[in-house]
Amino acid sequence: MKTSMSPRARALPWQPLPIFALILAACGSEPAASTAPQPSATPAAEPAPTPVAEPTPTAQPTAGATAAAAAKPAPAQSSGRPSVLKSDPHEITDTFGSTPGSKLELGDKEIATLRLPEGGLHTATVLTFKIDAKAKSIGGQVGKVYRISAVVPPSSTPEPIESGGPPFVLELPAGAKKYANLAVGVEDEKGRVKWTVVAPKRIDDARNVAVFELTTLPNGWVHVTTKPASK
Repeated sequence: MKTSMSPRARALPWQPLPIFALILAACGSEPAASTAPQPSATPAAEPAPTPVAEPTPTAQPTAGATAAAAAKPAPAQSSGRPSVLKSDPHEITDTFGSTPGSKLELGDKEIATLRLPEGGLHTATVLTFKIDAKAKSIGGQVGKVYRISAVVPPSSTPEPIESGGPPFVLELPAGAKKYANLAVGVEDEKGRVKWTVVAPKRIDDARNVAVFELTTLPNGWVHVTTKPASK
């Protein structure tokens, strides 16, 4: 027995396309956007460390002060030995050391005295202290002109000597002069004598002597003068 179909059913063939299109549409559609992970909470910043105050630097001595302190000799203790005494009417030439001190007396009636303090000389020194009758003066001369020279072996050349301790003391006859100064003459490299006038430490009225203190023993001539002290 044949089943009859209506004319409308025979006219419309089977159409699977819409279903297949729906499947393709479902496969080709883009996936839903996923939610991006959120960064974790930023950790709180650590508190800055409390600044520590730097210690105040102590004052440092300058290079010049350090060098000066190093160059300054420490005061030497006295040996307790009595001074060496040398005397002559015209000239004294001998070797003297740093200890003990020495006292040189020159002349017959009017005595000129040169005192070498203990520690003044640095080492054994050949020293000459004499009256120089042929020497010229700066002028205003009082008394005699004296020559002082010192040689430190092994050298044979006279040179000025700076005291390593107390100053050298020179006592020269000044007569009745109350304002007697000391003229110091030293030769330059051309052989010309250059003079410097030094004021006395004091005037000894009882002995009529002018007392001078010298930090450097000159290699030259000395005499008392009435000329004013150099400025």
